[in-house]
Amino acid sequence: MKYIITENKLNNVVLSWMNKNFGLDQLEIVESEKYPNSIFYKKNGKVVIEQDKKNKNFLFDYDKIWSFFESFFGMEYQEIREVLSYWLEETLKLKGYTPFLIRIAEMPTSWKRLSN
Repeated sequence: MKYIITENKLNNVVLSWMNKNFGLDQLEIVESEKYPNSIFYKKNGKVVIEQDKKNKNFLFDYDKIWSFFESFFGMEYQEIREVLSYWLEETLKLKGYTPFLIRIAEMPTSWKRLSN
């Protein structure tokens, strides 16, 4: 089923869902000397988000986060980037970062090494 809602309401739904499931109180924040340009956000021992400070990117786990917006709202790639940018600005107070997805098959070595 596909829901049609206004952009403002969509941003509020995204903010609420992300904060409930991936808010700072739900995540372990990990910084590593091996990866000084990144901050990793883990949930249940697995890296689900990476902040790339050097390139100003945020990498989101496809299966845990990105796919929810595709399947539940029928959102396209650019729409998901826009709502996740909104979440970054509102929750983490970070502007100018670009969200990207990471699939398990493409998972960076750093995520594998830092996940339990």
